[in-house]
Amino acid sequence: MKISAEIKARARDWWVRLDSGELNADEHAEFGRWLAADPLHRQAYDQLRELWGALEAAASRLTVPAIVKPKPVWRTWQWALPALAGGCLALWLFNPLWIMLRADFHTGFGELRDIHLSDGSIAHLNSNSALEVHIDGARRQLTLLQGEAWFEVSPDKARPFQVSAEHGKVTALGTAFNARLRDGKTEVSVTQHSVAVDLAQSGREARHTVISEGQQVVYSSESGLEQPQNIDTQTVTAWQRGKLVFENRPLGEVLAELNRYHRGYLLINDAELAQRRVNGVFRTDQPLAVLDTLETSLKLHSSRIGDYLIVLHR
Repeated sequence: MKISAEIKARARDWWVRLDSGELNADEHAEFGRWLAADPLHRQAYDQLRELWGALEAAASRLTVPAIVKPKPVWRTWQWALPALAGGCLALWLFNPLWIMLRADFHTGFGELRDIHLSDGSIAHLNSNSALEVHIDGARRQLTLLQGEAWFEVSPDKARPFQVSAEHGKVTALGTAFNARLRDGKTEVSVTQHSVAVDLAQSGREARHTVISEGQQVVYSSESGLEQPQNIDTQTVTAWQRGKLVFENRPLGEVLAELNRYHRGYLLINDAELAQRRVNGVFRTDQPLAVLDTLETSLKLHSSRIGDYLIVLHR
């Protein structure tokens, strides 16, 4: 019998929660009951464990220099040259100088940083992210310039805690929320209490919505303010525990995510191949190990200029 998407999602949720080490005795017992309730539950969870084992094996292989049969030089550069040009463009698009000049705090590739703000709030910055902060006696206004951050907000009714991101503004109405910039869109996910999201659209009426714990809203200048969706907050914040969770995500999106943790460029030059679907839970500190696993499991090949430029192809 085929494992449903709902069971896979539940198995992934249990895997992330168990890996966090934060489950109490009652929750461990609940997990045991869930496994015993249906053989498909055990099968879905075992598939995740096997995938994790494959990742660990790939990581160990990366620590040993491999003897690789030399490839024709032109064949390698045939793949690499267009990608190198795209990589140079990406260097400007994703890390423009103006962001670093504006940012009060930023993180490098693979770096996570906890920032204790003067009002008692904490901003947790994900890899390759940048944040501008203005907090004084009259205001608490922050701007997410790049990447992703999770905010734990200290209450202060006189000074609303507001985070601007692209063309919108998020106002905390409670304790904690996650904000992320990706592909021209902003994702706002609430992990505790609620937030208000306001989108200013040129030439159109401003949009406003309030989302509660366990919900996410996405907005952009083109698509406007989308309908709120229910989310798994453990999955959204898995990056804080050094994990990446993908469920039926296109390979192109997966590579874009891995690029946030790798000081180099992981690219794909085949639009059809970029739509191949990926499922799994991976570690953020081993992006090349994840790439190695994807290459093997999807039966792909790669052309490489060291670890700096890697192009996946058929």
